[in-house]
Amino acid sequence: MTQTDPTLAKIAAQFTKFDIEPTRGAYLIVDRRTSNPIARLRPIPDTDRFELFYWSNVKGRWTSFGNMGRMKLMLKSAHEIVENDPIFRVSRPG
Repeated sequence: MTQTDPTLAKIAAQFTKFDIEPTRGAYLIVDRRTSNPIARLRPIPDTDRFELFYWSNVKGRWTSFGNMGRMKLMLKSAHEIVENDPIFRVSRPG
């Protein structure tokens, strides 16, 4: 019997337009139309907050979102940012 992942379920309930895939302690937000990962959420231990990452083509890796360093976001805030900030429209290569 497989165990359910309550964090995955919470993210999927908020990000209904996207597919969610668990990956190495975080969760990829995947565009259903293209199957491209567009964001990454990493839970912050012992909180209900998440760190949001975007794919940086310049750095060639996932990078923390925000110009003030690590942001501790509620899931709803992370969803609003992913939906509205153009940086999440940049696709990750291959």
